[in-house]
Amino acid sequence: MAMRTQGLVLLMLVTGVHVSNGARILGLFPFPGKSHMTVNAALMKELASRGHEVTVVSPFPQNKTIPNYKDIALDANLDEKISSVTHQINPDPFFLQQLNGFQVMLMLWWFGNFLCDLDLQDPGVQELIHSKDIQFDLIIMEAFFNDCFLGFVHKFRVPVVQVCSFGGTEWMGDWVGNPNPYAYVPNVYLTYGDRMTFWERLTNTLNGIGQQIGRKYYYLPEQDAIARKYFNYTDDLPSISELETSTALVLLNHHFSISYPKPLMPNMVQVGGMHIKPDKTLPKDIKKFIDDASEGVIYFSIGSNLQSSQMSESKRQAFLEAFSRLKQRVLWKWETDSLPGQPKNVMIGKWLPQSDILAHPNVRLFITHGGLLGKQEAVHRGVPMVGIPIYGDQALNVAKVVSEGLGVLLESKNITTDSVLWAVQEVLENPRYRENAQRLSRIYRDQPLTPLEQAVFWTEYVIRHKGAPHMRSAAIDLTWYQYFLLDVIAVLALAVGSALFLVYLILRALLTKLLRFRRIQQQKSLPLLEKKRN
Repeated sequence: MAMRTQGLVLLMLVTGVHVSNGARILGLFPFPGKSHMTVNAALMKELASRGHEVTVVSPFPQNKTIPNYKDIALDANLDEKISSVTHQINPDPFFLQQLNGFQVMLMLWWFGNFLCDLDLQDPGVQELIHSKDIQFDLIIMEAFFNDCFLGFVHKFRVPVVQVCSFGGTEWMGDWVGNPNPYAYVPNVYLTYGDRMTFWERLTNTLNGIGQQIGRKYYYLPEQDAIARKYFNYTDDLPSISELETSTALVLLNHHFSISYPKPLMPNMVQVGGMHIKPDKTLPKDIKKFIDDASEGVIYFSIGSNLQSSQMSESKRQAFLEAFSRLKQRVLWKWETDSLPGQPKNVMIGKWLPQSDILAHPNVRLFITHGGLLGKQEAVHRGVPMVGIPIYGDQALNVAKVVSEGLGVLLESKNITTDSVLWAVQEVLENPRYRENAQRLSRIYRDQPLTPLEQAVFWTEYVIRHKGAPHMRSAAIDLTWYQYFLLDVIAVLALAVGSALFLVYLILRALLTKLLRFRRIQQQKSLPLLEKKRN
């Protein structure tokens, strides 16, 4: 009896220790992109399941069963407001493919400012801003054009972990003093690899510098103004650029095996694919459709932000005609109730369990827009791809797919029945694409911890070590001329220049003396020469 009582007390103590170690975490994910929230929610739910008290601000409430996961849902009409604004810019969602990298950046800056002004006035967010009896131990926020939310870092005076839903940008590296060599680290909005020609390196450099200047003198001042407008409980709110450098950790939804190797500081960690879960049983109708496909299945989706049902009539007809000529079955993510002209070998669905579908051995090909999450899922499952990039980092993602021999590029502006058939048959009939996909899958999955386990470990590391200031790079405290060693170069140049100038003076003096000596000798020899002549 005594032993049972002692065991019960020990169990209570252990449970108590676990609860006492649970941190209060505020998650800030205002961007209205479902794919982005897929990544963020995976981390927040896992932290909640480990005993942390989690409060999440987002347009996509997640909690249904986890008792210590609280949602602060942003305006339910947010999507409609954003859609009305973007529709005014251009009613065709595929217009983005026509923009160059800098135009995309300008659009994202404008959109980020618009979204910040919209989100910070939300009643739930305002209540949090002006709260007096709430405290958190850590803030986790998405690093995607919502820097105004860094005002919460100042309010609660806690460390911040920033989660990037893609491979990251140069300025995100600046938050933790991470280097970004233009010579071999390609800009995320370009399609270059890590071995660039001279002109590519020049373009890469100019794009990087241009984005840095535009961000500093246009985007950040706007974000500052919006933050001061809504965080009006205080007069001492630091600038956004100052708050950015308080970042304790950056989690990048990327991995070097599906991107390019680049230098990373210890507090900049790659956790690409942390949203991927073990495959589950497919719904009966989808499972039967794939199981019964003797020639295999092609899965077709262009993501959650873009919709297949919004593509032009000519593009839709090109796909329909091409698919009707295939012996494979096609599973197509189609967002309306019907698909006019739907061939017998095509099955549509408004929502499809993509990762689980790609895990099925009968799935032979993934036709994708090149979104990073879909690419990660395809690499994890070893499925080759046909990439149709539209905007953002999709072109870079597809370029990497092509360079690794995992698939082919099909340009959106060149979609015809023949081009679709060529792309599909090239990948399906050439075994090297599937072999390369399987090879890269083995490389990607060869990690000591799963991406989600790594994300949780480093997040809890920051909590345990009070922001982990020992990982903070001294580069953050250097001025730009110190960071690039311009002062050192100037001193060395001065020293070398002084030495060369001294050598010049010495040589000049010696040469002058030599010339003077020769002149004297010549003058002495003139009388002798005249005597000889006479």
